[in-house]
Amino acid sequence: MEMSRYRIFVLFFGIALALATCTTQINFLGTPPISKESAPSSNTSIKSGKELVGVYFMPSWNTSGNPKIDKDSFWSCLSGRDDCAFLKDTGAWGPKGRIYNSRYPYEGPFLERKPISELKGFYKRDDPEVAKKQLQYMKQYGIDFFAYNWFYGRHYYYHRYFGPQSKIYYPEGWRIDGNRDGRVAVPGLPEWDEQLNVLLNENSKLPEKEQMKWAINWCDDSHERWMHWLAIGSPDELARKANYPGESPNKELYLQVHEKITRHWTDNYFKRKDYLKDSLGRPIVYFYFPQDTESRAAFYGISMKSLLDLSQKIAKQQGLPGIKFIAVTAGPMLERERMYGLPTLWQANNPKRPWEGGQYKNRLLLQEYVPRLKGMGFEGMTGYVYHNFFEQYNHSYADMRKTYRGHWEKWSEQFKGDPDFEYQVPVAMGWDMRPMGGTWPQASGFPSEPSKDQVHSTKETFKANLKDARQVSQKYRSTNGNTVMICCWNEYLEGNYIEPTQGHRFNYLEAIWEVFGENQP
Repeated sequence: MEMSRYRIFVLFFGIALALATCTTQINFLGTPPISKESAPSSNTSIKSGKELVGVYFMPSWNTSGNPKIDKDSFWSCLSGRDDCAFLKDTGAWGPKGRIYNSRYPYEGPFLERKPISELKGFYKRDDPEVAKKQLQYMKQYGIDFFAYNWFYGRHYYYHRYFGPQSKIYYPEGWRIDGNRDGRVAVPGLPEWDEQLNVLLNENSKLPEKEQMKWAINWCDDSHERWMHWLAIGSPDELARKANYPGESPNKELYLQVHEKITRHWTDNYFKRKDYLKDSLGRPIVYFYFPQDTESRAAFYGISMKSLLDLSQKIAKQQGLPGIKFIAVTAGPMLERERMYGLPTLWQANNPKRPWEGGQYKNRLLLQEYVPRLKGMGFEGMTGYVYHNFFEQYNHSYADMRKTYRGHWEKWSEQFKGDPDFEYQVPVAMGWDMRPMGGTWPQASGFPSEPSKDQVHSTKETFKANLKDARQVSQKYRSTNGNTVMICCWNEYLEGNYIEPTQGHRFNYLEAIWEVFGENQP
C-alpha cells in the first residue's frame, strides 16, 4: 500500500491481453471464455456451491506534488531509482534516503512488472479504456469482485463555492461557512479514488451480467494522516490560516468525520447494484488493520464497537439492512516481537499538544487481538499478507505456503463452532519490495531483511496454493462461508500482482480460472 503503510509495517511487524473480443484470441491463451449466459448474475454475491473469489485493488497516485507533472507512485519506481519517491523517504530510510552499495546494490529497473501492451503498458490510472479491460479480465478469469483499498484524509477542509472543490462530497444540509466560500465545518475527503471512480463509471456501462462486483477495503492505516488530523488545532496551522480558531480535532469532530465517512459510503456506493452484498442485502466493508483505527479512536475514549455501531445506525437510517464488516488482519505472534504488536491505544506525549507526537500502547500479539474482533462488531476476518506464523517466516514461496496453511488451520478451527463469525481464506501471489527499497527498511538506509524479498511464485505454485485454499474453504464452509481473498490485483511495489504483465502475461489469471472456473468442483 501507500508510503506510510510501509512505515506502519515496520512499526507493527519489525514487521489483467484485454478481454478477448473473439474466441480465437482467448483460445490461443488456452483458457475458455465465459459466455454472457454463464456469467454470474449481478443480483447475487455468490456462485452457488462454489467459492466466491475476491481480489484487492491498490490505487496509485502522483508523487510529484505538482498536478501538471505526473510521477505515478507505481511506474516511477518500476522504471528506475531517480523518480521513486519511496527511496527518498527519510521517515523510512533515514536522512540520506535509501543507500545502495556493493553489498546492497540497486537491482532494478523492474520492467518485467510493466503491464502488457493491451493495457497500454505503464497506463494512466484514470484511463477508461484500461479500466474497462481490467474489469473484463477479472470477470473473464473467474474473479467475482474486487476490494478497492480506500483511503480517507480526515483533516482536509474545503470550500463548496470554490469551483475545483465544489463537487467534493459533503452530506446534504451539513453546516458550511458562507463567509469563506462555503467552507465545510466537518473536514475530510477520499484520497486516491481516481481509479475507483473510473472503474465504477466503466462498470456501469457494461451489460448487467458482465459487471464486476466490488467492495471497499477501508485503509485507515496512515500515521501521517493521524498527525495531520491532530495538527488541525496547532498554533502553526492557525498562524498560516490553514485552519481557524475554534476548529479543534476533538472527540465530537472525530465522530462527525466518522459519520461523514459512512454517509459517503451510503450516498455514493452502497445503493449501487454492483456493490457487493451478503445474502441479507447488507453491503460488505473490509476493514484493513482495525488496530490503527482502534488505537487512535481510543485517544478520545471511543471504542471500535461504538464506531461500527454508529456506521450501522447511519446505514439503517438510509434504508439499508446494515453493514457487514470484515476485518483484514495480520501481525506478530511471538512474545519477543511484542514491541511490534497490534496497539489498542495511542497516547499523546503531551495531552494538551497532541500534534507534537505520542506513543502506541497496549500492544497485543495477533492471536490475542483476533478474539476481540467479534466484540467490536466484526462478523469475520481475512488477511492481506501474512509474513509469519509463529516461528515460520517467508523467505520463499514454499515458506509462504507453510505460513498461510498455519493461519488457515488455526483460524478455521478457532471459528468453526461460530456460525456468526467467518474466516475468509486468503491467498497471496508473493512478496518482493525491492522497487521501493526492500523489506522492513532501517533508518541506516539498508533493508533489514532482504531475504524476505525472494517470495516468488510461478503459475504452478500459485495454482497449487489456490487449490489448497479452495479445499480449506470447502472443508469449513458451514462457518467460513465461501470467500477466498487474493492479494493482489496490482500491488506492484510489494511484488504481489496478478494483473497481466510483460513478465508473467496471463499466468496468474489462468491459474485462478483453472481452479475456480465455473466448471471446477
